[in-house]
Amino acid sequence: MKLRSLGYAAVVAATAAAFVIGSVNVGEAKSKKKAAAAAPAPMGLCFSPDAKYCAVKGGMKFTYVNKCTAKAEGAKIISNKACPAPKAAKAKKAKKAKVKKAAKKPAKK
Repeated sequence: MKLRSLGYAAVVAATAAAFVIGSVNVGEAKSKKKAAAAAPAPMGLCFSPDAKYCAVKGGMKFTYVNKCTAKAEGAKIISNKACPAPKAAKAKKAKKAKVKKAAKKPAKK
């Protein structure tokens, strides 16, 4: 009977020790600092619908509606104007304009 009581006491003590060891977090302060540094800044309300900003993100240029949106997406603002259209898009527009202009001219006989 004493042996059985001692066995139960040992199991309870081992379980309690495992619980205490498992609940201790040695680097609690470090993890809190990392979490605070990694958390993005809360995005406030941004009101400037008329302004356009050209910003670079991942090596590509994008036009953003305001500075807050650009910063929230991690882009670096390079201009306070909208980004210029890519050259391919400009060439395509010019080609369409030539086709329309040619279609409007009457055929010569």
